[in-house]
Formats: sequence, C-alpha cells, structure tokens
Amino acid sequence: MKPEKNTKITNARKINKMRCIAGLVICSVVIAITFVALILNTSDFYNEKSPEAGLGTLRMFTTLSNILAAATASLCIPFQIDGLRRNRYKLPKWIVVLMYIGTVGVFLTFFVAMTVISAAQGFTKAMFNKSNLFMHTICPIAISLLFVLGITDHKVKFKESLLALIPIYIYGIVYAVLVFAIKEWRDHYKTNEFIPWYVSLLGLALLAFGVSQLIRYLHNISNKFVTQSIEKYYLFSEDFKFNTLTDAVAHLAKEESKFMHKGDDIYIPVDTIQLISKRYEASTLPLDIQYDIYLERYLEYIKQK
Repeated sequence: MKPEKNTKITNARKINKMRCIAGLVICSVVIAITFVALILNTSDFYNEKSPEAGLGTLRMFTTLSNILAAATASLCIPFQIDGLRRNRYKLPKWIVVLMYIGTVGVFLTFFVAMTVISAAQGFTKAMFNKSNLFMHTICPIAISLLFVLGITDHKVKFKESLLALIPIYIYGIVYAVLVFAIKEWRDHYKTNEFIPWYVSLLGLALLAFGVSQLIRYLHNISNKFVTQSIEKYYLFSEDFKFNTLTDAVAHLAKEESKFMHKGDDIYIPVDTIQLISKRYEASTLPLDIQYDIYLERYLEYIKQK
C-alpha cells in the first residue's frame, strides 16, 4: 500500500503513551480533589448552616455528578498503569461509555454554574468560592478535556449518548417530587423563582440533551483523529517496511515481547495485525495463520529474554 501524499506519521506507541500519562495524571487529580471537597462539604467545614451543608450536600446535583465522574475516572487508572507497564493502552468500551456519562454530568454542572448561577450569585462566587472551585470549575474542566481529547478508544454512538441523560433525568424527577410534591427539600436551585418550576426543569432537560451531543461530537472528532493517526503509523511508517508480511508480523511480535513481564497473559494484537496485513495487500496469507506466526515468534523472543 502506497502512502498518501503529505502523510504525517506519528509513532502509535508515542500517541498511546501520551494519552496514558495524561489520563493517569488527570484521573488521579480529579479523584483526589473530589475526595477532599466531599470531606470538606460533608463535615460542614465551611459552616454554611444550610440544609445543603454537611450530609445535605448529597442533595446537590453538583456533588453527585462529581462523585460519578471521580468514580468513572478511578476505573481508568488500572488500565493506564498497565498501559505504561506494557506499553499498550486501550480502555474497554464500557468504561468509555461510563466516562462519557460522568463527563456529561459535570459539564452540565459547569455550564449551569457559568451561566445561571453566575448570573444570580456573581461569577467569582459561583466558580471559585469555597468548594465551588473544585466542583464547579477544576474537576468539570479537567474531566471534560480528558474525555474529549484523551479517552478516545471508542466512538460514542447516538443511542449510547442517551444513557448519559438517565442520571440527570432521574435526579430531575426526584428533585421535583421532594421539592414540589412532598416538600421534603427546599427549592435550592430556585427553579420556581422566576418561571414555573416545570418550565425550568424542562429547559434543563433540553440543555442536558444538548450538552450530551456536544460532548459526543467533540469526543468523536478526537476519536477519528487518533484512530487515523494510529492506522497511518502501521500502514505507512518505515518501522514496518519489510519484504514480506511474515517479517512485519514477526517484527511486531519482537516489539511487543520487550514489554512482557512475568505473570502477564499473552495478548495477540488482532487489530494491529489486521492493519499490517492491509499494508501488504498483495499477500494472501490468512489472518489466522498470521496470528499463529505472531504467537510463535512472540514465545521465541520471550525465551530469549
């Protein structure tokens, strides 16, 4: 296969390593900051003496969305650590989808704080005062940037984007029941102060849908860019320029074997082998034979270590 004109090729391993390091750092920071903010809020460190202070902070969508985002970030860390150790980084589809759900929640929090809450309380108070600095600003921005630019292992489909609305809509229903039906909570989001509460909640429901599609769109752009960059590396780079497909697959096995540690499972990079096979389009070697060649050479190189 001939390279495209002006094809810029970046080493796929470098791309994955950068994503891995950025993900590990940001996920760790988000988890730490969310934990600290949660402890400060639930212990009423700020002494706000309101129904939403102390354990009452768990009534706030801001708190719940940040907890969800931090929880999904924690699921990424084992894969990021293993990615650095084995020089291979790929998140399972289900973790990417969960990360998407958490990201939509915190970005909605950020957007509402930037607009509605800032208009009512002032920008500085809404974005930087007390725990707002953590839960309205730092964590939402960090998680959103990470998901859009770094968690690009899976293209989010429209039907999957609807899953991100479930926690938001459930909270909206619970809020409406507890505030307006049984009057257990006060209307701390002031949804009934300027316009009827049901109009406010409907507007937030539509806004949540818009946010979910915006995050999905931006994420999928990054997914396409990263996927194409990795494909170009295996299709056109000099690293895999050999006389035969067998030699190219053997070279891949050699490179992968360098990162084998005692006790690791043997992994056959099916997607990568398929890309390399595409490069040698004149070859008629079946894929299952290529997998066997990879495994055979991989085991040989491990014994030589």
